[in-house]
Amino acid sequence: MMALILRPTGLGAGIDKDRQDFTIYSGDWAMGRIYQQRGGPDSLRRFWSLHGIFGKPVDMRTDGHAAMLDQAKAQFETAWRQWLAWAKLQEMP
Repeated sequence: MMALILRPTGLGAGIDKDRQDFTIYSGDWAMGRIYQQRGGPDSLRRFWSLHGIFGKPVDMRTDGHAAMLDQAKAQFETAWRQWLAWAKLQEMP
């Protein structure tokens, strides 16, 4: 597995074009997404999800909310590292 990289999705249009929306890649594989939601409390403004994985520990989170992009990235990275350890995989430089 490669290190994680965020790339803009380019999905926003019209009133949503100013919202942050990223796909998270490991190499060429899309492994998740972080995007800014409209409405709701500020503490839940960023949604993240880890997908593209096969199997997972029962108690592992694969999505969540955060107030800021850096917090969402950190939460995603924690889930990613948990999954890598469970799957007995390592990131490649």
